[in-house]
Amino acid sequence: MNSKQSIHFSSILLASLIVVAAPVAQAKTDAGADSLHILVGAFPSAPMGAGPGKLAEIRLPGDSAQVVDFGKAGTPTGNSFYVAVDAQNQQLFVPSVAGTTNVIDLATNKLVRQFKSIPGGRAAIVSPDHSMVFILSGKTLAAYSTNDDTLRYQVPVGGNAMAFNTDGSHLYVGGNMNKTIADINPSNGHIEHQISIGHSGDLAWANGKLFSADIKSGVMSAYNPATDHIYNIQTNEVDPNFSYNKILMAKAGFMQLSVSPSQDSVYAAGFSGHILRFSTAEPAYLGQVKVSVGKAGPDKLSGLAVLPNTDEAITTIENRHESVIVDLHNGKVLKRQPNLASNRWVAAL
Repeated sequence: MNSKQSIHFSSILLASLIVVAAPVAQAKTDAGADSLHILVGAFPSAPMGAGPGKLAEIRLPGDSAQVVDFGKAGTPTGNSFYVAVDAQNQQLFVPSVAGTTNVIDLATNKLVRQFKSIPGGRAAIVSPDHSMVFILSGKTLAAYSTNDDTLRYQVPVGGNAMAFNTDGSHLYVGGNMNKTIADINPSNGHIEHQISIGHSGDLAWANGKLFSADIKSGVMSAYNPATDHIYNIQTNEVDPNFSYNKILMAKAGFMQLSVSPSQDSVYAAGFSGHILRFSTAEPAYLGQVKVSVGKAGPDKLSGLAVLPNTDEAITTIENRHESVIVDLHNGKVLKRQPNLASNRWVAAL
């Protein structure tokens, strides 16, 4: 693919967003001034097969909601799940199940380059030092240099969720309801040990602890590597019959996790229509707020990202194919973004 090729906006859908979408919430800094923040995520698609080939992007402050094409719709090159951000170089890594990863310039939304990556890999994360990007499939973890896209190593560990600790010395790999979470040395790919936390749907690092949400049992686990202690926190976000193959039939289940700017709270989107909050200091369940848009039944929440420097978040309503800005104190819907959806939102800047 030509490295100068541009990523084209989906003009019809973008036009509809501009017409119907209300302005998104502004990001407030401590000084009271506004600063640019970008939220981005791949449109929802099945774990395997074809995908829509589109990214959802919101720029704060303002009402800039955009849809960006990254791969051919209706093919595996258009199927991505968890995109990764290299904030230092302002680049976005978009892996696909076809075994290709597109690198997009965040300033222009243009394609910088494309490289071959592991087949089936549709989740990515960039190391805190910006030197490597990790691509994850259901069976394999692969590390590539961000400088020249060279494959550094592969590890026989699969999943769909990853998280680094603060200094980047540990990479945690889980998801896909794996029985354990792998603790990996990112410098060489060595598996340091397996953490006995199962059924993780997503992972998040906050306040010196790794948080993992058990999709089937409704238990949020918090692992403290300093003490090797695991806190298990029971909630009502439970559907014992949860199945990835019939996900839209689920009545509950943890989806994406997001950390507050102060790192004192971890939030979880739930398929029950609630956003759940957990304390990170002494891990504990602090309660939930209900998100409701209409009268057609529960709004099944999937993607979630706390907006920078606010008490608000964006969350995707899976069964409505839209996203909303909500007040985290009470779940009140502040803004709606029709036709804009992602199962995994990422703060790009």
